[in-house]
Amino acid sequence: MKSTLRFSFLPVVLACLACATPAYVGKAPVHFGENNQVDGGGRSIVIEARTRLVPLENGRSGKNTGQTGGESASSRGDSIFAEYKRLNNSEHRYNDYRDSDEMLRLKLAQLDYINRSRARYGAQSVRLDILASRVANRMAREACTENFTGHWNTRGEKPYHRYAFAGGLDHVSENASAKWSSAPFSNSPQTYSDFMRESHDRFMSEVAPNDGHKRNCIDKLHNFVGIGVHILDKQFRYYEEYIDRYLDFVDVTRDVGIREKFTVTVRPVREGLHVFAVMAYYEAFPTPMKPAQINRRGSYRDYSGVTAVSLWPWEIDNDPETGNAVILLEFNKPGLYYVQIYLSDKAYTGGGATTRGKIQASGLVVRVE
Repeated sequence: MKSTLRFSFLPVVLACLACATPAYVGKAPVHFGENNQVDGGGRSIVIEARTRLVPLENGRSGKNTGQTGGESASSRGDSIFAEYKRLNNSEHRYNDYRDSDEMLRLKLAQLDYINRSRARYGAQSVRLDILASRVANRMAREACTENFTGHWNTRGEKPYHRYAFAGGLDHVSENASAKWSSAPFSNSPQTYSDFMRESHDRFMSEVAPNDGHKRNCIDKLHNFVGIGVHILDKQFRYYEEYIDRYLDFVDVTRDVGIREKFTVTVRPVREGLHVFAVMAYYEAFPTPMKPAQINRRGSYRDYSGVTAVSLWPWEIDNDPETGNAVILLEFNKPGLYYVQIYLSDKAYTGGGATTRGKIQASGLVVRVE
């Protein structure tokens, strides 16, 4: 069902696209499993993965860039900017979509605006994710250039495809907004600032049950956000990419052959979290889409509907000493497999299991050919 809100302020039009269907706002359906094993133990299988990834410096260290005692607002702002500038300079992926210092300052102001919205609903503050911002910048630029509005790009990729193909591993949920006019927009910093705030305000002004954007903005599990923006002549596009970052990926494989066994090794970023379940959804390789096709689509589903693999706590090798969880996977036909790893704040003690109330903590996409 297409869920598009249009607001007319002649000669300008603003459109906001819901981030997912009302039932699943950036979330997959609930799964249930029964433990039929006698001992309830997990499999202990170790296979060397093809690719070792160093955990992203952007945020996984949990460095606090907030206020310290006696620090003025000005110096605090300078130190926060310096930290994000360092992260921006050290991130080498998607350099063509890198933010300038001026745009980085505008996005940090927008980040503060987003966090004020979240604080009103008791949600934790989010940090700016550099890679997700570049992915969103690319999407915003393409949407302006090709004159479309939506969650798919012209390569037929959904938000979780785009973030994963750029190197992202975390779970992502997208809000999108568009604005166009009969006259060219200014490219001034003030215009960018005003339009970004206006877009976010539209998200936050939604009323249940048609409040998918708002619920995404204030989801208490989100801890990072990417912000993408672009103005081109009479077109403006804005994207918020909310990230759930709760895993360090120790070993991960992105490309495998048909029926090739491989492992993904992860570790929760803090004590008290346990790898609880894994769902892998199959989908065919994306196919190109025309702008008119994208414009006809509204919300997107955060899964394909075809569950290729489901693993439960008794099938996952959790090492209590290292905190690592080793996940054995194998896929039997070519395509993409969207792997969602669920975390629980309680260790599994036996009986049935469900993904209800668990943290969706990954957005890994594996290519099988």
